[in-house]
Amino acid sequence: MKNIKSGIFKQLKSPALKKSIPFHMPGHKRNISFAPYLKELSAKYDITEIQGYDNLQCPNGIILNAMKNAQQLWNTMHSFLLVNGSTCGILAAINTTCQPGDKIAIARNCHKSVYNAVELLNLKPVFIHPTVNNELHICGSIDPLELSMIINENNDIKAVVITSPTYDGVISDISAICTISHENNIPVIIDEAHGAHLAICEGFGLSAVKSKADIVIQSLHKTLPSLTQTAIAHICTKRINPDRFLNSLSVFQTSSPSYLLLSSIDCCIDFLIRNQEKINNKWINSIDYIDNEIASLKNLFAFYHGTSKNRLYDSIFSYDRSKLIISVKNTKINGKQLFDILYNDYNIVLEMYSDTYVIAMLSMCDKLSSIKRLIKALHRIDNMLDGITSHNREFTYSSSVLPEAVMRIRDAKNSKNKIINLEKSEGHISNEFVWAYPPGIPYLIPGEIITSDIIVQIKKAIDNEIDIKSDFDHKKDEISVIN
Repeated sequence: MKNIKSGIFKQLKSPALKKSIPFHMPGHKRNISFAPYLKELSAKYDITEIQGYDNLQCPNGIILNAMKNAQQLWNTMHSFLLVNGSTCGILAAINTTCQPGDKIAIARNCHKSVYNAVELLNLKPVFIHPTVNNELHICGSIDPLELSMIINENNDIKAVVITSPTYDGVISDISAICTISHENNIPVIIDEAHGAHLAICEGFGLSAVKSKADIVIQSLHKTLPSLTQTAIAHICTKRINPDRFLNSLSVFQTSSPSYLLLSSIDCCIDFLIRNQEKINNKWINSIDYIDNEIASLKNLFAFYHGTSKNRLYDSIFSYDRSKLIISVKNTKINGKQLFDILYNDYNIVLEMYSDTYVIAMLSMCDKLSSIKRLIKALHRIDNMLDGITSHNREFTYSSSVLPEAVMRIRDAKNSKNKIINLEKSEGHISNEFVWAYPPGIPYLIPGEIITSDIIVQIKKAIDNEIDIKSDFDHKKDEISVIN
């Protein structure tokens, strides 16, 4: 605790705050003796914006200093602290660059928060379809040439939104994407929620920050040592007015920020500034150790790790090594079963599963003992699968053909609807979002015509026990369509 130099946390620990008498929010009044859970939750540090503690929406003190430290660490023009996750940063970024009714180019595999912004502003999306790698069963990188063609056909596009890295760790050629977009005076927004480490740790892939994207949004809590819900937004070029962006943030971000979250961001930044090289080397060594130890797996298979760590895969520009994807496509089990075996038999909780793989997220905070337990478990499961060939299972593939959008999202959602059986929905217009969570990427969006291909994809996902979500509380084999 003595080595922490965070201005926000230091201020929270000040004797003046402890001695002050709170007749202000929050309602627990920092009285940790009132209920046992308040002490456990460190409520003595839980304040919001009171005198002497700056203002997140108009920073000029300890919060501004934290922002400047972030600018130093990531080498940006402006950095903004986010306590409503990356979602509020994405909403603010799109609101900053687009007016209601504008046309926007977005990658079809963007997170649902991007679609929420499209709905709120009644934007007209033009979709960039990521290439599909059929060997790995994941979406590949965004092709800059496809983006170029889209811009040439739509000269009124006001912004480009790309997810890089994806939930699966796929990185796109953001430099090329920015070059094409900037030549047409179009700002680029990158959802780098899973890549806060890329610009500050060597050996994981090129960050959108260094590629000079205009706005880059990162979730600190996903890969760095910071509390859940903490994130950061960077402005990296002069194309974006920082005051306008801050104003947009005030619309989508709470006016009563938690100082536990703010101090977590500040402490994380300070810790990384002081330990950056040491942390980077330790993390890379841990991943190299994993690669060596899982190289002998016979039935399970790791993408970009183990024996394939230096392999080039079709349609994938680059890959983030902090994602450990274990494939089960050549085994008798599916991703859900591997996920459950690791949890039930080994008490190991992974990030997510699909029908053909599971994802283990690696971070600089992983204990060596935890890494060894994961490796040991994978080898035991791998041996269990010896001599048992896979059944002819049908996997969930992303379609190379996008459903046709005939209505804007807002108009479709506001239309009269009815619930029908999914199998009978071909040709109908979707009234709702249908997505898998995680990762939160829609199969269908409101206003799209439901195709037989999409129906097959959703049914296969359900059969493979993928957690399918939608906007309405109906059965999984039903869907809301426009009446």
